Amino acid sequence: MADRIPWETAERASRVFSVALIPVVLAVVGYYANQSLEQTKVKDELLKKATEVIFQKADPMIDDETSFEGRRAYRKHWVEIYNSLAEQKLSDSFIAIMMEQDTLKDENKDLFHLTNMPGMMAKNDGTEPPGSTNENEMGHGWVAIGRLDSKRYSDRNFDVPDKALGPNGKLKPGETIQSRWSVTLRKNARNIEDRKGYSGTSRGLLWGGECVRVIDSAVDGRAQTWAFIEIVQCPQVPDPLPPWVEAGIGFPMP
Repeated sequence: MADRIPWETAERASRVFSVALIPVVLAVVGYYANQSLEQTKVKDELLKKATEVIFQKADPMIDDETSFEGRRAYRKHWVEIYNSLAEQKLSDSFIAIMMEQDTLKDENKDLFHLTNMPGMMAKNDGTEPPGSTNENEMGHGWVAIGRLDSKRYSDRNFDVPDKALGPNGKLKPGETIQSRWSVTLRKNARNIEDRKGYSGTSRGLLWGGECVRVIDSAVDGRAQTWAFIEIVQCPQVPDPLPPWVEAGIGFPMP
């Protein structure tokens, strides 16, 4: 009988303690539920805004005063937010189309491609004297390649094959890369944003889909790779082998 008293006391204490914990448990559960609802609400609002920016032609945040680089950065931001929240991701080809929107908005920009090249210029990354005429360092200008360490499609302005990757975020000289969309061709590797009535360091736009040969490259303080380039003919893609050759069977008998 004496042995049952401690157990009964402990049982009553346990019940009282459990009842006292119920409000605490409910408060904790309610707090995390509210947090989850708030996070869901924020995500829904962000996804709605990203959808509006991507799929609506007019955007009140983009006007005639917004530079080409500003429009490109704004669009890239919302493309990546959309892909991080939406169940159905945007394809790479759709992103490329998005990045080309309003490319021709600046009608005063020269458009450079294989049949309309700018004059050759000496490399000028701030380390060489002006007017350098070293023929081995002559090219068409500097372009921003993007962040080579990023897996996000919009973070690279060019398709860069693995064999073109060099050490420390640079590119190997002599390699050919292809622009995913139109990019600014610059006089040096300084990202001075173009402004209305001020051309900054821009020579014009390198047309999307053009191929360039890397002459030199550099990495800026934001870990973005730049390249001094020459516009060249894209390598010819060989026709695919017939399926019987791919399979090692040989040519079919006549």
